[in-house]
Amino acid sequence: MPKPNLSKSLTAAALLIVSGTSMAASGVIATATVTKVLVDGGPPETNYGGCMAALSVSPSTILPTCASNWVTFSCTGSFATNMVQAYHLLDQAQLALALGRQVSVYIRDDQKHNGYCFARRIDIK
Repeated sequence: MPKPNLSKSLTAAALLIVSGTSMAASGVIATATVTKVLVDGGPPETNYGGCMAALSVSPSTILPTCASNWVTFSCTGSFATNMVQAYHLLDQAQLALALGRQVSVYIRDDQKHNGYCFARRIDIK
């Protein structure tokens, strides 16, 4: 009886694992302004993760799979640590919009609501 080739088996298993997963990407929009904010309370369902901000620079310039100029803060709590954290992100976007200040926004393309990428951090400049 022939001996199984362990290295070939391990290589095949590794290829199956790698090909079955997609690589998440994250990026930073270094300088933008907030041009609009959106809050959606539903019902029957909440869209866009409940809250979003439109930016002067499209997230798709950094991460091509992100839709349009909008980012979600996931106020439904799906991606943010919790809903309070998400609403603080929205607060920062509203403050930047009201004051006309620039922001830096940290986004991910593996967490989306309705195709819009999740912004996990927003810094007011």
